[in-house]
Amino acid sequence: MAALSLVAATVLSGCNTRQDVGTPTGSIMVPSENALILPPPGGPAVLNVVERRSTNAIEQDIYLYTSAATPGQNLLRAQFFGPMNAKFDQQSRSNYAGVRDNRMMAEARRALPGVSLSLNPYFLQNNYGPFGYAFGRGRANDACIFAWQQIRQPENHRSPLKGYGTIQVRLRYCATGASETELLAPVYGYTITGTFGDPAWNPYGAPPPLEAGLGRTGNPIYHKEEAVTTSAPVAVPRRQVQPVARREVSSVPARAEQQVVAPAAVTSIPVPQPDGTVAMPQTETATKPLPNVIVPAPACVGQQAGGACP
Repeated sequence: MAALSLVAATVLSGCNTRQDVGTPTGSIMVPSENALILPPPGGPAVLNVVERRSTNAIEQDIYLYTSAATPGQNLLRAQFFGPMNAKFDQQSRSNYAGVRDNRMMAEARRALPGVSLSLNPYFLQNNYGPFGYAFGRGRANDACIFAWQQIRQPENHRSPLKGYGTIQVRLRYCATGASETELLAPVYGYTITGTFGDPAWNPYGAPPPLEAGLGRTGNPIYHKEEAVTTSAPVAVPRRQVQPVARREVSSVPARAEQQVVAPAAVTSIPVPQPDGTVAMPQTETATKPLPNVIVPAPACVGQQAGGACP
């Protein structure tokens, strides 16, 4: 009877238990500031971040602003392989696959269906090492790339106690009217902000050595000024500058300067007569030359009376 009572109580307590509604997936939304990788300043802007955790990795899909006509969403995907918390031991593992061109081209075609992609044949690298990408033209005037990168130390530098860990990055990016160089700006400029707390986790490798003379005595380092670039002299056509105080010379020959004689004032001179009388005064006109008068230039001809020459 005691056993039956215990079973009945257990069944009744189980019927009273309720679970909240949830999603059967391990994906959660996290704030944009918790993104493991951030685009460069100037965009594209981060819209939201979806995070998934497994027993050996943490993955994030960082959705970026999209205004292109090509179907799909701009996306920056990050995978960090490393030591996870013990509470994720019961979850599935993320499959690690090395970066190969043929595998990456298959991912690119799935991310950009219908876009004719061509693999970049040149060696390129950003602040974290070499990367590859495929470029193509989407709908309307869209340009699209799918870029990939793996950050991982060489096998001879890796061990379970030091230098282990891997970061894989994918970028799907389309923009209207953009060039191939403009689409590569996020690949060159993104910043990895995420890390694991284990000091042995280090996919980047040892820092590069310093220059041989740095910090040594007898190796002065001088301040270098930036070289001033001088451009070649530009040939400027010469202009005929007219002096301000000079007047324009007309092609009409100027008239010779003349001395204009004007009558002077009339003076009365008395003339004595033989009988002692004085005859009526006779007038004598004295001529006196006036100062030189310059004849106006032809430009002034036609001016109305009282007008001034320019």
